[in-house]
Amino acid sequence: MKKMTLVLLAAFPLFGAGEALPSVETVSGHFIDATGGKAAYEARHSLIEHATIDFAKQGLKGSLTIYEAAPDKYLGVTELPGIGKIAAGSNGDVAWENTALQGPRVKQGVERADALREGAFNAPLYWQKLYVKAETAGAETVEGHDCYKVVLTPKEGKPITEFYDKKSGLMIKTMATVSSQMGDVNAEILYDDYRKDGDVLSPHRLVNRAAQQEFIIQIDSVEVNPDLPKDRFDLPPEVQALVDKAGNKTAPVESKPAPANHGVLQTPNGGKLAIYMAGGQVATETYTVKKSASGFDIDGSGSASIGPMKIDIERFQVLTDAKFQPLQAIAKAKLGQIQMNVETTFSDGQAKNEIDTGQGPQAKTIAVHPDAIVVNANLPLYPWAVLAMRASFDNQQPQQFPVYVLGQAEVTATVIYKAREHVDFAGKSAELNHLSVSGSSPQGQPIGLDFWVDDNRKLIKIAVPSQSVEAYQEGFEPLKTSGSGKEN
Repeated sequence: MKKMTLVLLAAFPLFGAGEALPSVETVSGHFIDATGGKAAYEARHSLIEHATIDFAKQGLKGSLTIYEAAPDKYLGVTELPGIGKIAAGSNGDVAWENTALQGPRVKQGVERADALREGAFNAPLYWQKLYVKAETAGAETVEGHDCYKVVLTPKEGKPITEFYDKKSGLMIKTMATVSSQMGDVNAEILYDDYRKDGDVLSPHRLVNRAAQQEFIIQIDSVEVNPDLPKDRFDLPPEVQALVDKAGNKTAPVESKPAPANHGVLQTPNGGKLAIYMAGGQVATETYTVKKSASGFDIDGSGSASIGPMKIDIERFQVLTDAKFQPLQAIAKAKLGQIQMNVETTFSDGQAKNEIDTGQGPQAKTIAVHPDAIVVNANLPLYPWAVLAMRASFDNQQPQQFPVYVLGQAEVTATVIYKAREHVDFAGKSAELNHLSVSGSSPQGQPIGLDFWVDDNRKLIKIAVPSQSVEAYQEGFEPLKTSGSGKEN
């Protein structure tokens, strides 16, 4: 009878009842056993992973070093030619990032929660603590492997889906919706080339895909239980400064914009900017500034290539009334294949945003001053033309303007008219008006910009020293020594 029962049970799936799914505890336990066992994991307290990172389609290859320590410390440092250093880490409380392009920032909200969870050391042992819900959701064939599909739901953020080979127990793939400054992005990682590091088996080839972009991380060597410096996971000074500033915030300064000088204001008709980073041209922007009886229309487009990153700004437009109060803003761009579309209307002290990163529009309402200057977080730079049109050149007293970073938050910019200066360019020079701008990003990162504009308020030169970025109006080429972010 027992034998007959086993035969019937074995045949049962052929009649459509489906495969009995194991519990998450069973799937996770199989993975832990297959990769070395609980004792092998618990014997590890720190790791250093040395890897190469390869953007094959872009012909770009760099290095990646990852430091990890129990219970929740993490630091990853990537070096990419033409881009520089990209660092990200967590000390168990603060999750941060520091890039050559954007500088330091502290992660908040879901992005912080994701980073802290990913920084958990020996995470396979502690999935019950990291997720509030877990279920074996089915069985699928993934990359030629018959797999169990496990869905893990964190307290904050979107569910993560993992696929485990039924026979070997090894993880084959993960899928997740990643929260980032660009919005939510669907991503997946394929795991292969499992090798033993000490007594634990781990994948040494990770294929990362997001929005039709792909890069491969190949782990070359792993140091198990190395002696790490006590300060390895300390926050970098520039990140600590942001944390200190956020912890000592005072009441926001009421914004008091300077007069717009409507009686004498000249309206620039637009232009074309060439943008350089560390002396090499990385982007171009073409834009128009139109004035009518009803207000101003700043409209344009651009493109950038920063290492493997291709940015296409299909359109960035800001419409204001005659007093420079924003009415509408439209931003359409792509980072690789990732869409970044924002449509915003302004009324009653609010910016009503509809943000779409290719996964459906999301509504977001943010309080703003009625006369805020609307710009983007990075490129394009030409929307800052509105500030150049509004700032007073009458004295050198600080002027404050509310600046709305589209889709993110409003910050305050302090503007000082420095002087009328003689500025040299390749083959020519010009007498220009120098404006110095200081403030911080929505993430608390200090930001400084310098503008040199002609008497028609046209942007001729822009400098962002902290990011080694300079921009030049068409017809005004940089000197060969330019690129340091200093005035020529």
